[in-house]
Amino acid sequence: MASARGSRMRYGIVRMALVLLTIVMLPSAYLARPVRAETDDSGQWAATSDTFAPQDFRAAPYLGNGRIGTMLPPSGGGYQGYGDDVRTAFPLQEPRYTGTYLAGFYARSQLSWNNTQVIAALPAWSGFTVEAAGQAYRPDTDPATVRDYRQTMDFRAAKATTLATWTPDADHPVELTYETFVSRARPDLAVQKVTVRPHFSGPLTVTDLIDRAAARRASVITAAADPGLGRTVVGVRADGTDDTAYLVSAVDAPAGAAGSALPGGDGIAYTLDVRDGGSYGFVKYVGISSDDYGPDPRAAATAAAEAGRAAGFDAVGTEHVAAWDALWRPAIRIAGRDDYGRWVRTALYSVLASVRAGDRWSVQPAGLSSDDYGGLTFWDAETWIFPTLLALYPELARTVVEFRVAALPAAQANAHAYGLPGALYPWDEGPGQRCASPAVCGLVEEHLHNEIVLAQWQYYLATGDEQWLRADGAPVIAAIADYLTARVGPKLPDGKYHYAPVGGADEYVATSVDNALTNGGVMNTMRIARRAAQLAGLPVDPRWADIEANMAMPPDIVPGVPAEYLGYAGAPIKQADTVLLSYPFSYAGQGYSPVDTLHYYFDRTDPGGPNMSNSVGAILSAQYDPCRTQEFLDQGAQPYVRPPYGFQSEARGDRSGANAQGQSAWIFVTGSAGFLQGLLYGPTGLRWTDSGPRLDPMLPSGFRDGMTVRGLAVGDGRLTVRIEKSTTTVTVTDGGPVTLETPLGRKTIGKGDELRLPTRPSC
Repeated sequence: MASARGSRMRYGIVRMALVLLTIVMLPSAYLARPVRAETDDSGQWAATSDTFAPQDFRAAPYLGNGRIGTMLPPSGGGYQGYGDDVRTAFPLQEPRYTGTYLAGFYARSQLSWNNTQVIAALPAWSGFTVEAAGQAYRPDTDPATVRDYRQTMDFRAAKATTLATWTPDADHPVELTYETFVSRARPDLAVQKVTVRPHFSGPLTVTDLIDRAAARRASVITAAADPGLGRTVVGVRADGTDDTAYLVSAVDAPAGAAGSALPGGDGIAYTLDVRDGGSYGFVKYVGISSDDYGPDPRAAATAAAEAGRAAGFDAVGTEHVAAWDALWRPAIRIAGRDDYGRWVRTALYSVLASVRAGDRWSVQPAGLSSDDYGGLTFWDAETWIFPTLLALYPELARTVVEFRVAALPAAQANAHAYGLPGALYPWDEGPGQRCASPAVCGLVEEHLHNEIVLAQWQYYLATGDEQWLRADGAPVIAAIADYLTARVGPKLPDGKYHYAPVGGADEYVATSVDNALTNGGVMNTMRIARRAAQLAGLPVDPRWADIEANMAMPPDIVPGVPAEYLGYAGAPIKQADTVLLSYPFSYAGQGYSPVDTLHYYFDRTDPGGPNMSNSVGAILSAQYDPCRTQEFLDQGAQPYVRPPYGFQSEARGDRSGANAQGQSAWIFVTGSAGFLQGLLYGPTGLRWTDSGPRLDPMLPSGFRDGMTVRGLAVGDGRLTVRIEKSTTTVTVTDGGPVTLETPLGRKTIGKGDELRLPTRPSC
């Protein structure tokens, strides 16, 4: 206890000295109507590449079910490395490759001073190599030997199909079809089928390979192949841990195919005599599991593979598509805008492929598509991804808030290492949520804590789940409030609480004093903490109200616009920072002007920074400056979408900002979710308020034929919001009744009723 008190005293003296030194040196009528039937538009659900480009890392479909994520090379399967010139983002900055990742499977590896874990990559499960005439079709096949190539990413079915005619020599042309998916219905199963149509007669070999070359930060501990069972097993251990994962492949091969184990035990080669014009199908069912999902991951992976093989390709594929059909019921549709239709579907697919209801993991900046950002959890989850999930998929949004709930003991241990109470969550870390070093962990972008609290509270507001709040959400909120109370206290002689040192969201500034976003967020946290504690029957610290009332804010840099931090003089900023006071927070300090703050800071935001900033610009402009909404919405997708499949990059160029370490992330789930958030919360005016969900619709100028949000989740109800030029129609399609705050006042509507609201003009 004496040591803890001494630590707190030393920390408080240093913090107060920093604040005082900085201050001295430097000069806030609805009607019941029948429901119109909703039908899904056909749209463009698939994207296609007609060019075999094995060295283009963007020509790689992303398949995921929220637990397993994998990238397929242009060849259709296996492992593809892209060389030293194409590298990942901070903190790894390593050569890119087509990886497979299992949620929760992490190595112990201190990448920097602020983390202890990094996601491990598994061996590549999708390798079906075809051999003829002494040559092999695989990811590094010579493009000159490939014609009639076509690879299609079907987002609706979450399936990749690759067609190619491969000609190893003039006498041995082979038509190949690869069909690949990661089952949404069976969380630990991945499936691939290759159909071979030779235009020759003679021997041909198809090899099922689990390629250990794809593993990163994991070592193979076992590899065994049994041709009699048609089964291959590969096990790996995450570096620096005792955690293991297993991949088990069970193959259905054509009659007459003779199997032999590969020398390394990581695959089986099937040889058969083929006839010109014949068709030969091979199907692999790959079970993938780790210690995170049970005490015997090898047995679990084996059971998944064998159950898939017993059911068969058609049955497993049908249930997979049905599971995705259920996910596609919510929708954002913009009439007459095919470009938005493509952007929305690809963005939503990127998010959905990276999260799974019932699992205990959050969502990383690149989802499960790569090891960009090391697979670490950042503020991206709460601020940019969670709101999109909350509006359409609250059952998926719950994984984000539950991740922080599960990590509360680790966060409390982090704070204790500082000699402080409450819970300290690290800025960038894996599932363990441990601070690598207490000396610096709490000094990096601590606005994260306010965003964690806001997400916990918004989940309660959106779902009305009081039991969850009492048991899970409120303890996290109160623990963070306790930590921040110690972090900002005591009051200084000016009668204010100050935050120093602190790093804001603008990463062009490493540390500062009294970052406006952080301090304004602390006020919001203290307000939420009091309310949540009262509802949950937890103690209410009287200092929370005092901090809310007396938290310092930097002086205005121009009237109505707080400086980003104490001493800010108008320099360019990397990404949205101070504007976040208005959204997702609802800061309303004396003299504060949301519209002037919007204009001031977006005029100084680096267009080469990460792509999520435009989404908050769309949301704020829809409320305060509607003429600019369409501009922000367009900029939230168009500059970042890349061919051939339309996934989003983190930045317009190769780097996300002037100080970026490594190349920009790909596929950037944060940006995709941000773009969707702009569409969900901007035109609808949706906000989760203490008095209930609020709608205040407007129609962006580029959506002349209107837009529809279908499946908006409010409490136990589902809404369809149809925004047209002069009138917005809100319909309860499931559950209800639903009560909304609207421009016409507080309204309650039941299932089958329609509420008509005025649509605000864009200009």
